[in-house]
Amino acid sequence: MRGEKNELKMNVEKFFLLLQNYPDDFDSTSVFVRFLRSFLRVNARGKMLPTIEIMTLIKEQKPNVFRSMSKLSEEDNMLAFLTSLSMDFQQAESRLQSIYEGKRVGQ
Repeated sequence: MRGEKNELKMNVEKFFLLLQNYPDDFDSTSVFVRFLRSFLRVNARGKMLPTIEIMTLIKEQKPNVFRSMSKLSEEDNMLAFLTSLSMDFQQAESRLQSIYEGKRVGQ
């Protein structure tokens, strides 16, 4: 069970690094799409992956990347589904930060 938590935490950390290190432009879109495809394979052992939280942060912090994903979603059902996900930005950021810090997240 600890391995799954660490895997999730490592993926959230990787996501924060992507947000920090990649510009909000079309060229960064493929990096975020590759991350999402990999992230969706994480074994969370019955726990829900924070997919809505991830998509919310992309939408708010990388609007051009999100817009590019939306255009790509016309030919990609996975992206079509993911780009339709959204929630309150502050709550999404807080949940991801809690996972990153190793705290329990109330869901």
